[in-house]
Amino acid sequence: MSELDVLVILGTDHHHFDRLVGWLDDFLEQPGNESLRALVQLGDTAPPHRAEGIGIVAYDELQRLMRRATAVVTHGGPATMLEVRKQGRKPLVVPRDPALGEHVDQHQQEFSRRMGKLGLITLCEERGAFLDTLAAILKDPDAHAVSGQENERDRAQVTAAVAATGSIIDRLATGHRRKKR
Repeated sequence: MSELDVLVILGTDHHHFDRLVGWLDDFLEQPGNESLRALVQLGDTAPPHRAEGIGIVAYDELQRLMRRATAVVTHGGPATMLEVRKQGRKPLVVPRDPALGEHVDQHQQEFSRRMGKLGLITLCEERGAFLDTLAAILKDPDAHAVSGQENERDRAQVTAAVAATGSIIDRLATGHRRKKR
């Protein structure tokens, strides 16, 4: 049995991600979920009402928590997604939305969609899908586990996705420079 039912990783970005914390609170308020153990690594986001919140977690402790959690939810940070997979879990990813002030550009959305199409993450961009998917992961965690063999097989896909994301970021950065001129 896991020592933690749900781990939510928001990274260290200074932008808030209250939307995802609110979705987690909504999930934990549903009948039958009140006793679930959940921890949110907050960065600069306001703490949840129904789960424990902690600002920053040391790298080694975060790795341990990923291994021990039944479900790992994360923002759309590429490195975080890959770290979760290395710890044997397929991450449930909610990318930050710049239209909501959660990030500066769309790279998390674009990268997450690419990784979702490859089947390397479970992507949720809507509240209802998030609530349903988190419930499904907690009901059948083995269906959302990642083996070492899968990580090796996926390495080429991940490398291609990272390269594509680099191209997207370059394009966005170039576009931003043009607007400033």
